[in-house]
Amino acid sequence: MTLFISKSIAFLLLPPGGIILLALLGLLFWKYRGGKELIIASMVLLWVLSTEPMRDALISPLESHFSVLKINPPMIHQLRQEHVAIVLLGGGMYKQAPEFGNRNALKGHALMRTLYAAQVAKKTGLDIYSTGGRGMGGRDEPESRVMNRWLIKFGVDPKHVFREDTAKTTAENAANIKRILQKKNINKIILVTTAWHMPRSVHVFKSQGLDVIPAPCAYVAKLGDYNILSFLPQAHVLADSSDALHEYLGILWYQWVYADHPE
Repeated sequence: MTLFISKSIAFLLLPPGGIILLALLGLLFWKYRGGKELIIASMVLLWVLSTEPMRDALISPLESHFSVLKINPPMIHQLRQEHVAIVLLGGGMYKQAPEFGNRNALKGHALMRTLYAAQVAKKTGLDIYSTGGRGMGGRDEPESRVMNRWLIKFGVDPKHVFREDTAKTTAENAANIKRILQKKNINKIILVTTAWHMPRSVHVFKSQGLDVIPAPCAYVAKLGDYNILSFLPQAHVLADSSDALHEYLGILWYQWVYADHPE
Protein backbone atom coordinates (compact mmCIF):
# COMPACT_ATOMS: atom_id res chain seq x y z
CA MET A 1 0.00 0.00 0.00
CA THR A 2 2.87 2.40 0.82
CA LEU A 3 4.43 1.75 -2.58
CA PHE A 4 1.08 2.35 -4.31
CA ILE A 5 0.60 5.65 -2.48
CA SER A 6 4.13 6.88 -3.21
CA LYS A 7 3.85 5.99 -6.90
CA SER A 8 0.41 7.63 -7.13
CA ILE A 9 1.77 10.84 -5.61
CA ALA A 10 4.70 10.78 -8.05
CA PHE A 11 2.34 10.31 -11.01
CA LEU A 12 0.29 13.31 -9.89
CA LEU A 13 3.27 15.59 -9.23
CA LEU A 14 5.52 14.76 -12.18
CA PRO A 15 4.82 15.40 -15.88
CA PRO A 16 2.39 14.92 -17.43
CA GLY A 17 0.19 14.49 -14.33
CA GLY A 18 1.47 17.58 -12.53
CA ILE A 19 0.99 19.72 -15.64
CA ILE A 20 -2.57 18.45 -16.11
CA LEU A 21 -3.38 19.20 -12.47
CA LEU A 22 -1.96 22.72 -12.87
CA ALA A 23 -4.17 23.31 -15.91
CA LEU A 24 -7.24 21.94 -14.09
CA LEU A 25 -6.49 24.26 -11.21
CA GLY A 26 -6.39 27.12 -13.68
CA LEU A 27 -9.77 26.13 -15.10
CA LEU A 28 -11.20 25.90 -11.60
CA PHE A 29 -10.09 29.45 -10.86
CA TRP A 30 -10.64 30.75 -14.39
CA LYS A 31 -12.86 33.62 -13.23
CA TYR A 32 -10.48 34.58 -10.47
CA ARG A 33 -7.07 36.21 -10.37
CA GLY A 34 -4.32 33.83 -11.45
CA GLY A 35 -6.53 31.24 -13.14
CA LYS A 36 -5.56 32.13 -16.70
CA GLU A 37 -1.91 32.46 -15.67
CA LEU A 38 -1.93 28.90 -14.29
CA ILE A 39 -3.22 27.56 -17.60
CA ILE A 40 -0.58 29.52 -19.53
CA ALA A 41 2.10 28.26 -17.15
CA SER A 42 0.98 24.65 -17.67
CA MET A 43 1.16 25.04 -21.45
CA VAL A 44 4.61 26.63 -21.26
CA LEU A 45 5.85 23.86 -18.95
CA LEU A 46 4.46 21.18 -21.25
CA TRP A 47 6.28 22.69 -24.24
CA VAL A 48 9.58 23.43 -22.49
CA LEU A 49 9.88 20.03 -20.77
CA SER A 50 9.20 18.35 -24.11
CA THR A 51 12.24 19.96 -25.80
CA GLU A 52 15.70 18.44 -26.02
CA PRO A 53 17.66 21.39 -24.54
CA MET A 54 15.56 21.42 -21.35
CA ARG A 55 15.62 17.62 -21.12
CA ASP A 56 19.40 17.67 -21.40
CA ALA A 57 19.75 20.48 -18.85
CA LEU A 58 17.84 18.31 -16.37
CA ILE A 59 19.36 14.93 -17.10
CA SER A 60 23.01 15.62 -17.96
CA PRO A 61 24.04 16.50 -14.36
CA LEU A 62 22.77 13.07 -13.32
CA GLU A 63 24.46 11.26 -16.20
CA SER A 64 27.81 13.03 -15.80
CA HIS A 65 28.09 12.22 -12.09
CA PHE A 66 30.03 9.00 -12.82
CA SER A 67 32.29 8.10 -15.74
CA VAL A 68 31.85 5.15 -18.06
CA LEU A 69 33.42 2.00 -16.60
CA LYS A 70 36.62 1.09 -18.46
CA ILE A 71 37.54 -2.57 -18.10
CA ASN A 72 41.09 -3.73 -18.84
CA PRO A 73 43.10 -6.90 -18.01
CA PRO A 74 44.78 -5.49 -14.83
CA MET A 75 41.39 -4.37 -13.55
CA ILE A 76 39.85 -7.79 -14.27
CA HIS A 77 42.63 -9.49 -12.31
CA GLN A 78 42.10 -7.15 -9.38
CA LEU A 79 38.32 -7.63 -9.41
CA ARG A 80 38.69 -11.40 -9.27
CA GLN A 81 41.20 -11.16 -6.45
CA GLU A 82 38.82 -8.98 -4.43
CA HIS A 83 35.80 -11.28 -4.99
CA VAL A 84 33.65 -8.60 -6.58
CA ALA A 85 30.09 -9.30 -7.79
CA ILE A 86 28.01 -7.55 -10.45
CA VAL A 87 24.59 -6.23 -9.39
CA LEU A 88 21.97 -5.50 -12.06
CA LEU A 89 18.95 -3.31 -11.25
CA GLY A 90 15.63 -3.81 -13.03
CA GLY A 91 13.91 -1.14 -15.07
CA GLY A 92 10.59 -2.41 -16.38
CA MET A 93 9.12 -5.48 -18.07
CA TYR A 94 7.58 -5.97 -21.48
CA LYS A 95 4.79 -8.27 -20.36
CA GLN A 96 3.59 -11.23 -22.40
CA ALA A 97 5.55 -10.26 -25.50
CA PRO A 98 3.78 -11.90 -28.47
CA GLU A 99 6.98 -12.14 -30.54
CA PHE A 100 8.55 -14.19 -27.74
CA GLY A 101 5.71 -16.68 -27.36
CA ASN A 102 3.82 -14.46 -24.88
CA ARG A 103 6.65 -14.78 -22.36
CA ASN A 104 7.70 -11.73 -20.39
CA ALA A 105 10.62 -9.80 -21.86
CA LEU A 106 12.39 -6.55 -21.01
CA LYS A 107 11.67 -3.06 -22.23
CA GLY A 108 13.61 0.16 -22.60
CA HIS A 109 16.00 0.83 -19.77
CA ALA A 110 15.81 -2.72 -18.38
CA LEU A 111 16.86 -4.21 -21.71
CA MET A 112 19.83 -1.85 -22.08
CA ARG A 113 20.92 -2.45 -18.48
CA THR A 114 20.76 -6.21 -18.99
CA LEU A 115 22.63 -6.10 -22.28
CA TYR A 116 25.42 -4.01 -20.75
CA ALA A 117 25.56 -6.15 -17.59
CA ALA A 118 25.96 -9.23 -19.78
CA GLN A 119 28.90 -7.56 -21.52
CA VAL A 120 30.55 -6.71 -18.18
CA ALA A 121 29.96 -10.25 -16.89
CA LYS A 122 31.45 -11.88 -19.98
CA LYS A 123 34.50 -9.60 -19.89
CA THR A 124 35.21 -10.11 -16.19
CA GLY A 125 33.92 -13.63 -15.54
CA LEU A 126 32.30 -12.37 -12.32
CA ASP A 127 29.05 -13.62 -10.81
CA ILE A 128 26.06 -11.41 -11.55
CA TYR A 129 23.05 -10.82 -9.29
CA SER A 130 19.89 -9.35 -10.76
CA THR A 131 17.39 -7.77 -8.39
CA GLY A 132 13.72 -6.99 -8.95
CA GLY A 133 10.40 -8.32 -7.66
CA ARG A 134 6.87 -8.86 -8.92
CA GLY A 135 5.63 -5.27 -8.93
CA MET A 136 2.63 -3.82 -7.15
CA GLY A 137 0.16 -6.48 -8.28
CA GLY A 138 2.22 -9.29 -6.81
CA ARG A 139 1.14 -11.76 -9.51
CA ASP A 140 3.69 -11.01 -12.22
CA GLU A 141 6.81 -13.03 -12.86
CA PRO A 142 9.70 -11.49 -10.86
CA GLU A 143 11.64 -9.10 -13.04
CA SER A 144 14.93 -10.61 -11.84
CA ARG A 145 13.89 -13.97 -13.33
CA VAL A 146 13.22 -12.30 -16.67
CA MET A 147 16.55 -10.46 -16.54
CA ASN A 148 18.39 -13.70 -15.80
CA ARG A 149 16.71 -15.38 -18.74
CA TRP A 150 17.99 -12.61 -20.99
CA LEU A 151 21.44 -12.57 -19.44
CA ILE A 152 21.76 -16.19 -20.49
CA LYS A 153 20.38 -15.36 -23.96
CA PHE A 154 23.11 -12.70 -24.21
CA GLY A 155 25.77 -15.32 -23.53
CA VAL A 156 26.40 -15.22 -19.78
CA ASP A 157 27.28 -18.61 -18.27
CA PRO A 158 24.23 -19.75 -16.23
CA LYS A 159 26.59 -20.87 -13.44
CA HIS A 160 27.42 -17.19 -12.83
CA VAL A 161 23.81 -15.92 -12.81
CA PHE A 162 21.89 -15.37 -9.56
CA ARG A 163 18.84 -13.36 -8.55
CA GLU A 164 16.97 -11.57 -5.78
CA ASP A 165 13.26 -11.54 -6.57
CA THR A 166 11.39 -9.63 -3.85
CA ALA A 167 12.62 -6.00 -4.04
CA LYS A 168 10.23 -3.35 -5.31
CA THR A 169 12.32 -0.20 -4.72
CA THR A 170 15.97 0.80 -5.01
CA ALA A 171 16.24 0.76 -1.21
CA GLU A 172 14.94 -2.81 -1.11
CA ASN A 173 17.30 -3.77 -3.95
CA ALA A 174 20.25 -2.63 -1.86
CA ALA A 175 19.11 -4.14 1.45
CA ASN A 176 18.22 -7.52 -0.05
CA ILE A 177 21.38 -7.79 -2.13
CA LYS A 178 23.45 -6.86 0.91
CA ARG A 179 21.98 -9.80 2.85
CA ILE A 180 22.67 -12.23 0.01
CA LEU A 181 26.26 -11.08 -0.59
CA GLN A 182 27.05 -10.94 3.12
CA LYS A 183 26.56 -14.70 3.33
CA LYS A 184 29.21 -15.08 0.61
CA ASN A 185 31.64 -12.60 2.20
CA ILE A 186 31.28 -10.20 -0.73
CA ASN A 187 31.34 -6.51 0.09
CA LYS A 188 32.31 -4.93 -3.24
CA ILE A 189 30.06 -4.70 -6.29
CA ILE A 190 29.94 -3.41 -9.83
CA LEU A 191 26.56 -1.69 -9.98
CA VAL A 192 24.81 -1.63 -13.37
CA THR A 193 21.93 0.75 -13.96
CA THR A 194 20.91 3.60 -16.26
CA ALA A 195 23.28 6.58 -16.10
CA TRP A 196 20.66 9.02 -14.78
CA HIS A 197 19.64 6.52 -12.09
CA MET A 198 23.21 5.89 -10.91
CA PRO A 199 23.73 8.76 -8.38
CA ARG A 200 20.75 7.72 -6.25
CA SER A 201 21.55 4.02 -6.60
CA VAL A 202 25.16 4.45 -5.51
CA HIS A 203 24.08 6.49 -2.49
CA VAL A 204 21.59 3.82 -1.39
CA PHE A 205 23.95 0.87 -1.91
CA LYS A 206 26.76 2.66 -0.08
CA SER A 207 24.36 3.29 2.80
CA GLN A 208 24.25 -0.50 3.17
CA GLY A 209 28.02 -0.53 3.67
CA LEU A 210 28.82 -1.87 0.20
CA ASP A 211 31.84 -0.70 -1.77
CA VAL A 212 30.39 0.37 -5.13
CA ILE A 213 31.99 0.58 -8.58
CA PRO A 214 29.47 2.41 -10.81
CA ALA A 215 28.86 1.00 -14.28
CA PRO A 216 26.39 3.46 -15.87
CA CYS A 217 24.75 2.78 -19.23
CA ALA A 218 21.94 3.90 -21.57
CA TYR A 219 22.78 7.61 -21.72
CA VAL A 220 20.01 9.96 -22.84
CA ALA A 221 21.36 13.54 -23.03
CA LYS A 222 22.16 14.80 -26.51
CA LEU A 223 24.61 17.51 -25.33
CA GLY A 224 24.67 19.93 -28.22
CA ASP A 225 24.16 19.87 -32.00
CA TYR A 226 20.57 21.00 -31.70
CA ASN A 227 18.42 21.91 -34.70
CA ILE A 228 15.00 23.50 -35.08
CA LEU A 229 13.30 20.18 -34.28
CA SER A 230 15.08 20.07 -30.94
CA PHE A 231 12.97 23.01 -29.76
CA LEU A 232 9.67 21.42 -30.80
CA PRO A 233 7.73 19.27 -28.27
CA GLN A 234 8.35 15.52 -28.45
CA ALA A 235 6.57 12.89 -26.35
CA HIS A 236 9.64 10.75 -25.61
CA VAL A 237 11.59 13.85 -24.54
CA LEU A 238 8.83 14.73 -22.05
CA ALA A 239 9.15 11.18 -20.66
CA ASP A 240 12.93 11.70 -20.26
CA SER A 241 12.35 15.00 -18.44
CA SER A 242 9.88 13.28 -16.15
CA ASP A 243 12.48 10.57 -15.40
CA ALA A 244 15.02 13.25 -14.48
CA LEU A 245 12.60 15.10 -12.21
CA HIS A 246 11.65 11.80 -10.59
CA GLU A 247 15.33 11.15 -9.85
CA TYR A 248 15.83 14.55 -8.24
CA LEU A 249 12.84 13.90 -5.97
CA GLY A 250 14.19 10.44 -5.22
CA ILE A 251 17.65 11.79 -4.40
CA LEU A 252 16.19 14.31 -1.96
CA TRP A 253 14.09 11.60 -0.33
CA TYR A 254 16.89 9.06 0.00
CA GLN A 255 19.38 11.66 1.22
CA TRP A 256 16.93 12.51 3.97
CA VAL A 257 16.23 8.87 4.83
CA TYR A 258 19.93 7.96 4.79
CA ALA A 259 21.22 11.24 6.20
CA ASP A 260 23.37 9.32 8.69
CA HIS A 261 25.16 7.51 5.86
CA PRO A 262 26.93 10.16 3.75
CA GLU A 263 28.89 9.06 0.71
